[in-house]
Amino acid sequence: MNNFSEMWSARFFDYMRELQRYMQYIFTGHLAIVLVFTIGAGGYAYSEWLKEVSVDFPAAILTALVISGALVYSPPVTLLKPADIVFFLPLETQLPHYLGKALKWSTFSQIPLPLVLYIVALPLLSATETATGAVLLWLAVFIIVLKWLFVETEFSVHYARAGAGVWTDRLVRFVIATVFIYLWLSPNLYLILIPAVVMGIYLAYWHKQKMQKPFPYEHFITLEQNRMMRFYRFANYFTDVPHLKGAISRRRWLGFTMQPPTFGRTKSQQFLVRRTFLRTDDSFWLWVRLTGISMFGAYFISIPIAIMVFVGALAFASSIQLIYALRSGDDFRMDMLFPEPPTARGSAIQKTVRGVQWIQALFVAIVSLFALGWSVTVVVLFLIVIIVSELTIRSAKEKE
Repeated sequence: MNNFSEMWSARFFDYMRELQRYMQYIFTGHLAIVLVFTIGAGGYAYSEWLKEVSVDFPAAILTALVISGALVYSPPVTLLKPADIVFFLPLETQLPHYLGKALKWSTFSQIPLPLVLYIVALPLLSATETATGAVLLWLAVFIIVLKWLFVETEFSVHYARAGAGVWTDRLVRFVIATVFIYLWLSPNLYLILIPAVVMGIYLAYWHKQKMQKPFPYEHFITLEQNRMMRFYRFANYFTDVPHLKGAISRRRWLGFTMQPPTFGRTKSQQFLVRRTFLRTDDSFWLWVRLTGISMFGAYFISIPIAIMVFVGALAFASSIQLIYALRSGDDFRMDMLFPEPPTARGSAIQKTVRGVQWIQALFVAIVSLFALGWSVTVVVLFLIVIIVSELTIRSAKEKE
């Protein structure tokens, strides 16, 4: 290709095709069920809480903090590849045109999250009589502008310092955005000129620093590779990803859960599957995260029916994703040479997932016991995790 415009178009097409390739496995009926029940439970709990919220509730500062947190994380999406460090040199004068398209896509792709959080915050702002309709409408416009400025600023920081101090930059922008949004929602609207001027000066400073440096190809290529690797790790929870080589950790502190292997043991598949779960970072930390989220919901959600739906949805997500994660692998494994029936591995996977889900149920019950005291709800939550997990394990289809 003779210009960067064609290069960006071709790479963007390949990038979207790659996303669609894995999204069809991620957003399946399983995840849709989890999302529907989780969002439904959260929305119901949120609406019930809004009926009781006080007018004095600090909605402005809470909204400013949450939206600013979504705004400040603005990494540039460049779609650069390792070979570009050589092949882009003859056309380097056209590089700003390519990067301009990359920054436009970065801004466009990152705008939905802060806007969704803002839409969620609107009922709270209305219930507490924080601001009028015109003020809220203009705040949506300001959120879009701030995201664009933050993408430009973070790109300049990466450009000028090869990523050094990027979290300090995010902290500075977080403070600026929080003050700006809070002042806009306060009675003293004219004070927003102060953070607006500071943001303009800050952006101009980093733009000037960027102009004095050569483009750090290696840094942006590494940044892009790490970004795609995070996506592949997430997609690997739902399907096999050829690009990904999972990390393995011994986790000596969990050694008490494993009996030492002995000659002649007839449950070799169960031993291997359990060790695979404990030592594979993707599957182990997936279960830990989902269990932690379930415990968090059991402690902080005050409406019993909402807790039950939330915990049940996460029990389903934990079970189905662990089953698929443990079934995945190469077409040939050494354990296939073991003199065991073909169904041994499937039974071992079911038993392992069943065991860890009992542990999840126990953790959820303990946390809910602290939050709710001795009540029927605690027992019901424990049973929901067990029943949903068991139904999921029994209904999950074997990998063809």
